Amino acid sequence: MDLKSEERSGQVGRDGRENPGEAKGKDQAKRIGGLISCVLGLLLGLGGIVGALLGGVTEDVSTGALAIVLGVLGYSLGTRRLGATTVVLGTLVLFFVVAASTGLVPGVAPSGHGYSAQ
Repeated sequence: MDLKSEERSGQVGRDGRENPGEAKGKDQAKRIGGLISCVLGLLLGLGGIVGALLGGVTEDVSTGALAIVLGVLGYSLGTRRLGATTVVLGTLVLFFVVAASTGLVPGVAPSGHGYSAQ
């Protein structure tokens, strides 16, 4: 018997999986997880920008870094455009928070260094 005829007569689908409906559910679950991580990353990024604009509420760059990580996770789980957008926003948050904490953003006072003036 020929090897090619055995491949054609098998129950395996075109993508090599036995149950194509199961693969569709797994892909959908991955995309929903990616969507959730990207939305959380976007919310963290926007929160970091708002916190920096409110005048030193936060100087923490971890919101930007976490937004980047969540964007990369979302990108790898299948939400490509939203993941890339989240990574870009997280990068902008990093630069903006650092600029605001050093006084480079007009209207936002730089944070103190923690020492008393003598």
